[in-house]
Amino acid sequence: MKTTNTSINVHPQFWKDWKTVKKRFKSTLFRPILSDVDNYNDEERLELTPHLKAIKNIVLNTMNEEIIDSIAPKHSRQPFLSSGWVIRKMRYAINNRGKRGGLRIIFCINEKDILFVFIATKNDCDDERKLEKVFLKRINEYISI
Repeated sequence: MKTTNTSINVHPQFWKDWKTVKKRFKSTLFRPILSDVDNYNDEERLELTPHLKAIKNIVLNTMNEEIIDSIAPKHSRQPFLSSGWVIRKMRYAINNRGKRGGLRIIFCINEKDILFVFIATKNDCDDERKLEKVFLKRINEYISI
């Protein structure tokens, strides 16, 4: 799945999830470099926050090298395969907690697009069924536009 002109999109609810995540941590790596990030598009906003920039770069690099399965396996349910999208889940280590206690990121990819759908801490992901309903609804809303 070589990508040359990859389009990066972010579901609007992702930014609300990110605000919740930021409240839990005091690290400057969770804060954007500039204060007026709302004036930027989604891809620029990802670039302005160190952790989000790292996550975006990991996804892009592994897509380009065709090793994305190593960092983000497919989600167990794939209801959108018919439209070319594949749901991926990724664990991201933060604050010396390792992947197990870090962030959970749900995103979708197809041949030329990435859609970041959901981000949360491990503590926010206790009820898997409830969580799955939330992000499947978000994906469906975005893809059907």
